[in-house]
Amino acid sequence: ALQKVFPESAILLCWYHVLQAVNRWLSKSESGVHGLSNTQKRNEIISFFCKLKACTSEDDFKATSAEFCQTFKQYPLVCQYFQKHWEGIGHMWCDYGRRFSHARSETNNVIERFFHRLKYQFLSGYKNRRLDDLIE
Repeated sequence: ALQKVFPESAILLCWYHVLQAVNRWLSKSESGVHGLSNTQKRNEIISFFCKLKACTSEDDFKATSAEFCQTFKQYPLVCQYFQKHWEGIGHMWCDYGRRFSHARSETNNVIERFFHRLKYQFLSGYKNRRLDDLIE
């Protein structure tokens, strides 16, 4: 939806929320790596996501993506999840797509904190209201 409304804009995903989504999925039974016995494997997968995030070119990302699927080939559900949800949008969450200055922040926590302060410090903390309504 954002891309349709703002076609010239680059949409970036918050790295914190990417990791949160991956962690949550890995903890589900459908991942094939849930439970205490697979804690180490989940940590390896998350570490590999960090390696993917650090890719500085699209070619590097493609090669590292192939390495990810090769490394975790004994976990086909993990590979399918990565390919379906993350591989095609690497430019939105990996370093090669983050060629913008964000005050050295890879999350949206700064802007979330700004809106929290605006709403609760300056707008009396009205809950469940749109920001534009509160400003008006």
